[in-house]
Amino acid sequence: MKVTIKLDAMLADQVKKASATEKSSIEDYITNVLSNHIKTGNFEQRQFVGKQIVGNKMDIKSHLVMMDGIYYRFDLINEKEPTADAKYTVVGNNGNVLYLKK
Repeated sequence: MKVTIKLDAMLADQVKKASATEKSSIEDYITNVLSNHIKTGNFEQRQFVGKQIVGNKMDIKSHLVMMDGIYYRFDLINEKEPTADAKYTVVGNNGNVLYLKK
């Protein structure tokens, strides 16, 4: 879902600075803030959305990634294969599949 919001100049500046501090895009920062504020959903959504993992921790052959001691399948958003030194953020899930975005 795509949403457009209007922010006053002061709030927009605060969001820009906060996302820069966390080294994330404004979109990812706002998504993480909303995800952390709304505590609904399943275990994976509550525990993993917003967490980051480095590409070299993903097993390309089996298409598995370990999160907190549990193996999950993963799908990359806008990529076919993970880059070893890139950081990926969990942006959602469907059952035991985690959706990861660079």
